[in-house]
Amino acid sequence: MLPPALPAPRWLSFDCYGTLIDWESGVRRSFREAARIRSDEEQDLIRTWERILRSKMQGPYTPYARILQDSFRESLEHFGYRCAAHAMETFLNSVANWEPFPDVNPALIRLAQRYRLAIVSNVDRDILGRTLRHLQVRFDALITAEDTRQYNPSPEVFRYTLGKLNCTPQEIVYVAFGSEADLEAAASVGVRVVYLDRGAPLGETKVDAIRNLDELTSLWN
Repeated sequence: MLPPALPAPRWLSFDCYGTLIDWESGVRRSFREAARIRSDEEQDLIRTWERILRSKMQGPYTPYARILQDSFRESLEHFGYRCAAHAMETFLNSVANWEPFPDVNPALIRLAQRYRLAIVSNVDRDILGRTLRHLQVRFDALITAEDTRQYNPSPEVFRYTLGKLNCTPQEIVYVAFGSEADLEAAASVGVRVVYLDRGAPLGETKVDAIRNLDELTSLWN
């Protein structure tokens, strides 16, 4: 647990896809609709896609829309599927239809009454903009990889965030669903980090953990 002497933060920042938005369900549905993959290959194909996606994010900056489309195509080709251009576009456009977890909107509405809210996400502004229609609060700040020209887990993403929000590391909490590298990157610049258990493994990082967003403020109240 956080030391009781620490004050409540001014800012709550969130990873978006996987933390607020049900990323895995959206990806699975999108692969089925865009590529009509076999059910017995679905799990391995999606894990291959995730590996390729993250690998591309470690190279020179490339817009996330391009990374999404290229990683989708390469993962299908790895399993012997032919990937038509329209399927790549269908996959990219499907992100706008991915929905929030059930606890998200009720919790965000309550949190917005007490804190300033931000999203820090590895996407382009246009992609995030289309997702925001599913979230029932107006965020005070939106920070994307398009702004920083870098992807998590680069600590520069969070240094940029601190400057953009004009706050100290002690004034902000970053909540993520279990990408250990993302949590470590935020913690490395002094940001207080919280792991939100959406079923993904945490690993060895020592952070505060919650099971849903309703538990968040109990860490300092």
